[in-house]
Amino acid sequence: MEKRDRFLLEQKLMDCWHVTDDIDTVSEYVGENPDIPARERDRLLNMLIGMRELYHLKFENTMDLFSELVRNRTISGPMEKEVLY
Repeated sequence: MEKRDRFLLEQKLMDCWHVTDDIDTVSEYVGENPDIPARERDRLLNMLIGMRELYHLKFENTMDLFSELVRNRTISGPMEKEVLY
């Protein structure tokens, strides 16, 4: 079992950030798919761009908070309570 500490938390936060990469992958597929009518393709791409920006901002804010908590020593050493997934 992995040691449950702030470093694991940081890694898991970074893993979540990959959702923006997934959105990029879907955007590429939509943008290059000739079976999707141009108007629909534009609509979908606009939604995906908005989603990517939204999640990028959320993850940036979360990482900023995490960094602040580490800097202030609010988070240090092993995490005391187990997180349920």
